[in-house]
Amino acid sequence: MNKQRFTEDYYDRVWTKIFASISPPEEERIKKILSLIPEDCSSILDVGCGDGRITNRLISKHRQIVGLERSREALRYVKTENILGSIDYLPFRKKSFTLILCAEVLEHLPFEVYPNALKEIQRVAAKYILITVPNSENRKLNFVTCPQCGCVFHSWRHLRSFIPERMSELFAQFEVQKLQLCQSPVKLYPISLLRLAKLIRLIPDFPATALCPQCGYTILPASEIIHRVNTIKQRNRLIHFLADCMKRLLPTRKNRGWLIALYIRKTNI
Repeated sequence: MNKQRFTEDYYDRVWTKIFASISPPEEERIKKILSLIPEDCSSILDVGCGDGRITNRLISKHRQIVGLERSREALRYVKTENILGSIDYLPFRKKSFTLILCAEVLEHLPFEVYPNALKEIQRVAAKYILITVPNSENRKLNFVTCPQCGCVFHSWRHLRSFIPERMSELFAQFEVQKLQLCQSPVKLYPISLLRLAKLIRLIPDFPATALCPQCGYTILPASEIIHRVNTIKQRNRLIHFLADCMKRLLPTRKNRGWLIALYIRKTNI
């Protein structure tokens, strides 16, 4: 599959409205992001704004809000000024925005794009950079295997991991002003139980948003996936009842969550 086409197809699929719902943990992350935006921000560029789930909440709170995204499908839901573009070439002059927001983007960037993306963010940010990335992710836990060609890849297309100790190294012209960890309680499922759940199809073995980068394989359209899941639930009510009971009994723990970092430009640069 053509690499450029794969990227476009993948993100258009991810940002369809069916998969754009906001989970409680993500809602908590968004609230923390908004709380870290300094009061003196007159203009904000949200790079990789997706469907505007953060961008749209900034409307009327700051003088200028712009969202940049490479998916046309996602931009359909952005309610403020928006631009179709790529993070490694931002179509703005140096220091055009008080703050550059980049939420859940850096972990997805191809290796040839990543260095230029960091340079572009620094170039366009006048005073602040605010980013979020997964915290200390073990990417192998989210690898899936394409049932058609056998290609192994990360289901959410994460290409790198981030740890708190290295966050200060991302931007040479900026220093970390605040670094927060955003976590949420999750159920602790034994591996054997997860395997059984996949075997009886309580959870999908190949996620609905996954798109094989090698052959382009993807499963059914989103509407058909939901129909089949509902059908399985109707036919296996006892299994789902027992699964719900077991879920209530399982212990909870904090997941690794996200790192949220606010950077400020160094005074001598």
